[in-house]
This record gives sequence, C-alpha cells and structure tokens, in this order.
Amino acid sequence: MTRIFCTALCIVTLLLPCGCASAPKLPLVYQPGAVVDTLSATASFSISKGDQGMGSNGYLLYQRPDRMRLVILSPFGTTLMEAIVTGNRITIISNSKGEAFSGSLEELPRTGQGETWRNARWVMETDPPGSFVGDGSLERVNSMGAKEQVTFEKGLIVSKSLANGDMVRYRDYLLVNGVPLATEIIMDSHDGGRFRIKVTEPEVNAELAGDAFIPHLEGLKLYPLSALQEP
Repeated sequence: MTRIFCTALCIVTLLLPCGCASAPKLPLVYQPGAVVDTLSATASFSISKGDQGMGSNGYLLYQRPDRMRLVILSPFGTTLMEAIVTGNRITIISNSKGEAFSGSLEELPRTGQGETWRNARWVMETDPPGSFVGDGSLERVNSMGAKEQVTFEKGLIVSKSLANGDMVRYRDYLLVNGVPLATEIIMDSHDGGRFRIKVTEPEVNAELAGDAFIPHLEGLKLYPLSALQEP
C-alpha cells in the first residue's frame, strides 16, 4: 500500500504546475506562462498492473513552488495515509499503522518506493504553458541527463516518453482562473503498470490555511525514509 501511495502521490504532483492536452471541444484561451500558485481539490486515483488493480479517493493541497499535501481516504471517509512535501523534505504518514516516515528526498532508497520517487521527478518536470508555440515534438536531454521525446499541442504538453518505454500523457484540462490546469494524468511504465489520477472541484490561487503543510506526528512512531525499503 505504501508503494502504491508513493506512486500516486508523485503523479498527483504532476497535476499542479502544468497544463495538459487532449482534443478540446473549444479552444483553450490562456495567458502564456500562467501558473498555479495554490490549488485545493478532491482527487481519485487508480493503479493497475496485469489483472490486479486498486483505486481510492482523497484530496490534495498545493502551494507553489514546493509545498504539497495529499490525503488518501478510506471508503468510510477516515484518513488512511497522507504525505506532506515542503521543499526538499517529505513526510509520509500511515494513519492506519500509527507510523510516519520523514527525511529529505535525497535520503530515499534507490529501490522500492524510493526508486518510484526518483522516476517521478522526471514526470514532474514540465514546461510552463505557452513556452512552446503551437503544435509539435522535440527531443532533448532533461535535467537528469536522459533523452526524452516531448509533444505539444497549442503550447501545452500532450506527452513525454523515455527510451525505456516509460510514458506520461496529459489529458482533460480546465481553465481555472485563467490558468490551464491538468485534471487527468495517465502514466504507463515500461514494466506494464498504469497509474491514473483525476482531480475534481479544483480551486486555483485561493488562500490556504497557514498550517496546511504542517504534519501532525503526535502519537506516531517516526522512522527514517530508509525504512521504506521493501524486499
């Protein structure tokens, strides 16, 4: 469950700073460079591989440039898990187990959930809406030194792919307060996994509570991020 949660959290983060593209019924008119400064929204996600899959609901908060909180709820509305990112620090809380994992992103293990986080960093790197004019594709070397193929439509990212077969598609967007906001992300991994995130009822660039990104760790067992290592 923790591995799935980490993957979902990473993909949710992609929804925040970028526009996404599909075939819109009406032209999306936006100011180039318009960005999400804050976001609050409900969210649902589904994860599948082969004949196995799962889904859940929750909500997320985001504040540009590097603060985010994701909460996963049970079918009864209680909190199962949550994660809070502030700058280079992440805290993952398993409410059902009464434990939390905290540390800097660099401390994440290089396998298991840690590897998932590192791979997701590639997906999180997106161009501001309108930075690419019109439609087209380009090949480039990203900040991690890997070659990627990026496709745009109307200045918005449609997809990104790597040589190993990993691909992310940006679909179904809304213009909220003049800002293009991705509402669905689908990521297909080279090993056959698929991850889908959908946000609804988004509020963009509204004021958030001052303690929105402060983790509450009272009564929890605290572990380093290395404890996320799985066999």
